[in-house]
Amino acid sequence: MSLFTVQAFSQQSIPEYCLENDVVHRYLTEVQYDPNDYSYSLIRNYCYDYPWNWKEEGGVRLDIPKPVSLKFTKELDKARTLYVSETEDFADAWTYSVGQNIDTIDVYNLIPGRTYLWKAEYDDNGVITVAESGVFKTTGTLRMLKIDNIFNVRDMGGWIGLGGHPMKYGKIIRGSRLNVNNSSTKIITEDGIKELRKVGIKAELDMRNRSNAANASYSFLGSDIPIYNVENAYNSRIATFANAPQSIQGIKKLIEWLKAGKPVYLHCSVGADRTGTVAYLVGALCGMSEDALSKEFELTSFSGDKIENERDRPNPERLIRQRDYTGRLDPNDNNESYKFAKMVDKIKTYPGNTLQEKVYYHLKTGVNGESIPEKDLDWLIKELVDYVMVKSITTDGGATLSLEPGQEQALNAVVVPENATENTLTYTSLNPEIAVVSDSGVITAVRGGSATIEVKAGEFVKTITVNVPKVESVVPDSVVYDGMVYKVTGTNLISNGSFEYGGYFTNWINALNTPMSSSEFDVVMYGNGDSCYIQSKYDGGEQSVKSIRTQWKIKKSKTYVFGYRVKNSTDLKTVENKYLATSLTYYRQKVSAGADDFVWGVPQEPELVFEYPSYDGNWTEIQYVFTNTEGYEYCQVLFSHLSQNGNNTCFDNFYLVEVEAVDTSVKRITDNSSKGIYDLYGRRLSQPSNGIILIDGKKYLNR
Repeated sequence: MSLFTVQAFSQQSIPEYCLENDVVHRYLTEVQYDPNDYSYSLIRNYCYDYPWNWKEEGGVRLDIPKPVSLKFTKELDKARTLYVSETEDFADAWTYSVGQNIDTIDVYNLIPGRTYLWKAEYDDNGVITVAESGVFKTTGTLRMLKIDNIFNVRDMGGWIGLGGHPMKYGKIIRGSRLNVNNSSTKIITEDGIKELRKVGIKAELDMRNRSNAANASYSFLGSDIPIYNVENAYNSRIATFANAPQSIQGIKKLIEWLKAGKPVYLHCSVGADRTGTVAYLVGALCGMSEDALSKEFELTSFSGDKIENERDRPNPERLIRQRDYTGRLDPNDNNESYKFAKMVDKIKTYPGNTLQEKVYYHLKTGVNGESIPEKDLDWLIKELVDYVMVKSITTDGGATLSLEPGQEQALNAVVVPENATENTLTYTSLNPEIAVVSDSGVITAVRGGSATIEVKAGEFVKTITVNVPKVESVVPDSVVYDGMVYKVTGTNLISNGSFEYGGYFTNWINALNTPMSSSEFDVVMYGNGDSCYIQSKYDGGEQSVKSIRTQWKIKKSKTYVFGYRVKNSTDLKTVENKYLATSLTYYRQKVSAGADDFVWGVPQEPELVFEYPSYDGNWTEIQYVFTNTEGYEYCQVLFSHLSQNGNNTCFDNFYLVEVEAVDTSVKRITDNSSKGIYDLYGRRLSQPSNGIILIDGKKYLNR
């Protein structure tokens, strides 16, 4: 086995180094920001207060990473060359010169979450000899960089984006300026230039005006590195810059260079406001959470940036997420443009269900003619996150479906594009009492109403509205009661009196527009689950003592039929149930609804209570006809003590409608024979019709 393979070292012997300095590591791991609350910031618990001149007053610089401190076990009086690489062939290895008698070297700017191999070589009279070698791992997620004389430098990689995929390291590095404003004097040292080039920077995006960059035609990092300045961006900061064409212009240039294989150094003066805004938009586009975006923004506060001394020292730069943060005063806009929360507020006004969708919409729609094509936005996401967004979900039937109870509709959903990273479809009904949806995307209408179905793939959600007509009670055309024939002339006064297809008591509205309580009854499904009825609850005793009642408003002198169907849950024959009654009642006080029952006013004694029905395990049609001659206000129905030894009473198809008596006398038979089928007007029928008819001289009610 080769000396330079990870397998050559046991897992126990591989040391680990966290690249995040201790304070930053605690901030990232201990803080969890609420995306709905921008009234606070926790950065001050970790980032020390002013003064920022850390070099002069013993402060600690917190914007650089911890090093990987490699200690050599063999003492040599010869200079060595250290090679550090992710690959076993040491291709593209980083090299470091180690002087003689040096036993430790600090290695910076590595990538978190990687395994590195290293070897130290020396020249022994023209023979290259490996003195020693090893393997180590890097941990953490944030990649801060130590660039000589430059501040606030960090990689945008490592943050979690769309679909839980981490953003790629080495694509965009953000930081502070490389030269003094409006001067060709460099701030960055030659060692700093070497280090930025070593991490792969091949283009410079400067959010300052060209005059700030001394009108340079190429980067201060080298003549082979192009530079681009975004003009007129200086006074467009954070809240206003997010909605400015300059921020979109900067992102377009990022895309152009990344497409050309050029990792970008993104900066303005301090790398705070304008740089922070572009970084926020790119991060949000890639799906970073609001918690992560807040932290990424506030990390600038760890820089202790010495160049801030050029500004107003009593009001140093400080990046704070909280809404009422005042920070550095700005007489031009009352400091609003410096508020991070103001930028978030603005972005959240854009169309979209998620922050990512809102930023995507903003960038593709653009500002003042500056916009980014969708194909470029999709490319940037895949380049930075290796994630293909779901753009849409197609379904059969359109966005609104009309289905009858029990009817099915297969959605046949398809994710667009087909190569979307997260193309697994999930289906959810937000109103399963109206319509349900299977795991395969088949909608089944249950009962009357409107339901919302969500079809989701990744972060994309499509909603479908399902409208189902209500199934009302079946009301007969005519009724025979106590030897009399009545013709139905009105409409059902009981709303949703049928429990067919999953109706519920809570939808049964009485005369006072109060839903009747459902605490005493269960909805019982039968058949294939496409239909149901209500059944009294059994409390486990010999006989249930629960009760429920409701009422409907009726008119004086009108004749009504009250009907329903009833059965037992078993085949037990019920000859008399004295607690099942319908009556006419007048109330002096308004009725109010309680939790489980109705609290009644002080009524007169009912003048009329209908006979007790007899029923068994089969449905029995019950009808009562009455005339409200006394002018009662309500027809009351009382259900109580309906469960005994596990035998429960079941109900369905309630109706209360006006009727009028029919003259059933036959005035004239036009046919010479009394044999045959006739209606009540003596007209011969070829086949029975609904209602009262005469067959061979006898009266029948045909339904």
